[in-house]
Amino acid sequence: MIELVNSYVDWIKKGISLREVGDGWHEMITPFLNHKNDMIEIYLRKESDGSISISDAGVTLSELKLSGIDIDRSEKRAKELDIILRSFGILRTENNELIAKTTTKNFPQVKHRVIQAILSIDDLFVLAKPKVESFFIEDVITFFELRDVIYVRDTTFIGKSGFSHKFDFTLPKIKQRKEVAIKAINTPRKDRIESVMWMLEDTRLVRPETEGLLILNDENEISSEVQRALEEYNIKYFEWSKREDNIPNLVA
Repeated sequence: MIELVNSYVDWIKKGISLREVGDGWHEMITPFLNHKNDMIEIYLRKESDGSISISDAGVTLSELKLSGIDIDRSEKRAKELDIILRSFGILRTENNELIAKTTTKNFPQVKHRVIQAILSIDDLFVLAKPKVESFFIEDVITFFELRDVIYVRDTTFIGKSGFSHKFDFTLPKIKQRKEVAIKAINTPRKDRIESVMWMLEDTRLVRPETEGLLILNDENEISSEVQRALEEYNIKYFEWSKREDNIPNLVA
């Protein structure tokens, strides 16, 4: 599985480009895709005190609003956004810009957190049907509570790479089962799945007693390419429509 980690890191390196855009800012284009299949861009600037600012230039929340999803019109969505931002250490400005500051030494880890926050926000709030009041993470929470699944929200682990990885839920270790780190994925596209597969493997290399599990929203059909990749690398997952069949694995 170590080849999965290495190939993923190589893919990131080859997919990044950088150009100066003015006023000290540099645009970094990453290989990660948003819900419109556009490459995610972040902006970098070295400040006079030596710190580095990393920003999304307000694009993430603006794109969602253009898609008909206004975070601030729903208290639940605003709360969930706040949870994501706090867990990744990201600030939201009055202009809806997502920004983080870091040192040169910590830049790789913080850049990684900013990108993962953008992906989490994009995945969480892009719904299959416009203006639906609930969203996938809420559905998973409701299911867990109805079925008495004991869980912890928003756990962060440090992987072999040194990067921090945030999981949506963690099931504690019990006699019959290892600790389980869970990602709930609303839009299981190939690039999103590859990113999460790397997270799981990078975490497993330093936490071999922690198992990974993906919960995939299959309201839209999951591609055979994604299913093959998960099976090839022995990634445990279940489709949301089959959640009742998986209760024994969650409460055992």
